[in-house]
Amino acid sequence: MRKQKLLRMAAGVMSVCLLAGSLAGCGAKKTEGTASSAAESKAATTAAGDTTAAAGDTQASGEKEAPAHLKLFLTNKNIVDGSYAKKMIEEATNTELEIIQVPTKDLDNKLNILLASGDRPDIIQCETETMESQLLSSGILLPLNEYWDNYPNIKNGRDEATWDTMRYTDGNIYSIGIKNPNPLSIIAYRKDWLDKFGLEVPTTLDEYYEVAKAVAKQDPDGNGVDDTFAFGGYQNVDTTWFDHIFGAYGALPNYWMLKDGHVVNGSVDPGMKDALVFLNKMYKDGLIDPEFVTDDPKRWQQKVKSGIYGAGVTKIHIFDKNNWSNYYEPFIQSNPNGEHVYGPVLKGGSDNPVGIRMASERGWLRTFVSKDSKNIDACLRLIDYLMSEEGNRFAQYGVEGEHYKWEGDKLVRLIDDKETNDLDLNKFFIGNTVLFDHSSPELFDAFDYSHTICYGSPVDGIFIDELNEIYPKLREITNTRYIEMIVGETPIDGGFEDFVEEWNSRGGVELTKALDEAYQAK
Repeated sequence: MRKQKLLRMAAGVMSVCLLAGSLAGCGAKKTEGTASSAAESKAATTAAGDTTAAAGDTQASGEKEAPAHLKLFLTNKNIVDGSYAKKMIEEATNTELEIIQVPTKDLDNKLNILLASGDRPDIIQCETETMESQLLSSGILLPLNEYWDNYPNIKNGRDEATWDTMRYTDGNIYSIGIKNPNPLSIIAYRKDWLDKFGLEVPTTLDEYYEVAKAVAKQDPDGNGVDDTFAFGGYQNVDTTWFDHIFGAYGALPNYWMLKDGHVVNGSVDPGMKDALVFLNKMYKDGLIDPEFVTDDPKRWQQKVKSGIYGAGVTKIHIFDKNNWSNYYEPFIQSNPNGEHVYGPVLKGGSDNPVGIRMASERGWLRTFVSKDSKNIDACLRLIDYLMSEEGNRFAQYGVEGEHYKWEGDKLVRLIDDKETNDLDLNKFFIGNTVLFDHSSPELFDAFDYSHTICYGSPVDGIFIDELNEIYPKLREITNTRYIEMIVGETPIDGGFEDFVEEWNSRGGVELTKALDEAYQAK
């Protein structure tokens, strides 16, 4: 029941057999089989209703048209030209995909350069609100809702509430976000270490500090080395790694919240000063990994998998015993007796503590189509396929009977992570809904629990010019000044007040007023 509830929430994917008998079977439980020919895929797509350009038929002769050439600007997933998954997707959609792949940190800059050169991709991706706002106001994007009656998997791939969140100020929908369960983070503790020290999952800040100190200072892994910490983090990510502490004091920095019915930003909430004092003490006492300032995502992941963190915000992936995103298996290999347990919102810092932040319902990665593309039908045909139940499952798991099988309602992978990577499966993040068909019950339990400790933004989906013009700098100021205070480079007493003054003077007051007006109007 939990699994079905989550899948409905995370997916909203239309339960039809768009490609019956093609790359995978049809329905919740599939029959054994292998990939069909491109012609069969084409015929099935045509039968399902893609009347505009279904897999490339000519009008009279029945001969197959030449593949439509599409240029895609995507976040880098190391998709290899000529790989198995790429070729199968091209055959199923009668396209030829030229893929420009850019690391996340360079996406905005590279896209700006590409657009300035006049070389506009057919399909564009971005991750930041800044770039999205820039694209939306540029007038170069295709309004998807004007076309999607011919592409039912796009139209039905999200529920009305999600599409409403994606809707721009002119009433149109231009982007498709990745659909993930939300949130993907959780407050977690090493249960084996708690048991070792006779401690319980903390519910207050005082109890938390006792646990954090034991984790960092009492050699819980027994290796005789002072190499464990309550938690860590990595650079260029807001202040999310400290959500469990900030939330205990009633706000979340770099996050919009409601106070007395009005929109405010948690960065300048008075309670954040006491939270920074608490975190500074943790840092000075060696409870926080000092490399959180310089670590990158890959190094942080390696540390999580090695098991050196025991009390803080982490990825929910660590609870999936079937190894979603390759977290659990490396952790258990390094810690055969290791076990995680999640914990509640901490009390003791505020009369109204809050939990960890929710990610935007618009998805961490958004996909757009250029309105000037010479192959709009092919662009939408590709996206429609990848948002179909069949295309979505193929892109993530491959072909039934060859790469996975069904045991009841449970998907069992027949290939390991290396082969999945070699085939370029689970790399086409174009409007997809993340599936958890192979995940363990522990992950669904964690998902259920995470929704009891999260806080959603009241302004998700609101677009105003000030967000693009002002907010990126305010986030940068917040990250910089907060870290300076946490590590002791800037005194908190006086330093926090200086930060609030700087935040307000750099457009914070103006932005908050504009955003609150937009929220009240909506």
